[in-house]
Amino acid sequence: MPITFDATGLQQIGPMAWANPGSDDKIEVKVVEGQAFEPSWMHDLGALRRGFAGMYGEAGCLVELERYDVAGVPVIYQVVKVPHPALPAGQVFMAIYTVPKTPVYAQLIYAAAESGMTGLREATLMAQLGMPTDWAMPHPFDPQLRSRLPFHRGDDPAFDRQFPDHPLSRARAWAGHIGRTMRIDPAFAAQANLG
Repeated sequence: MPITFDATGLQQIGPMAWANPGSDDKIEVKVVEGQAFEPSWMHDLGALRRGFAGMYGEAGCLVELERYDVAGVPVIYQVVKVPHPALPAGQVFMAIYTVPKTPVYAQLIYAAAESGMTGLREATLMAQLGMPTDWAMPHPFDPQLRSRLPFHRGDDPAFDRQFPDHPLSRARAWAGHIGRTMRIDPAFAAQANLG
């Protein structure tokens, strides 16, 4: 497996897939043939963020992106939101670690879906903030982008503590733990870096 992580408390449901029994959030390691993104983006964080914002814009919205090194291996961390594929309302929030190697890349994905009453975080925060007219904002990585879901103030990590059970908060909390404990298989790490 190209990426390993602390799976304590998770239930394995496939060769590279797990579920969190407490929330039914899903975790998956994927290996995909091809390039994860344009190689030139690796050397320009602004281009990387704009590019990923555009890539996710049709499906939903990129919420945040950072570039890290794990034991000398470049890793791209993203938080993304997309409409729930099986419900008329609600969203799925994903924390994704992408290891951009070539000719394949690997991803570690944590997906947390809204269930029950959706939009509670947003409605509560809008009320607390006095129904701000600037709730939806231009995307910070590409102000001209019009994504399927809006980039808005409610996705700010500063509000995660107030809503610890919200799927966005759960995805970020998990990603923080995994970011400190994930390991990349040495054989996979030895493959050529993208760019």
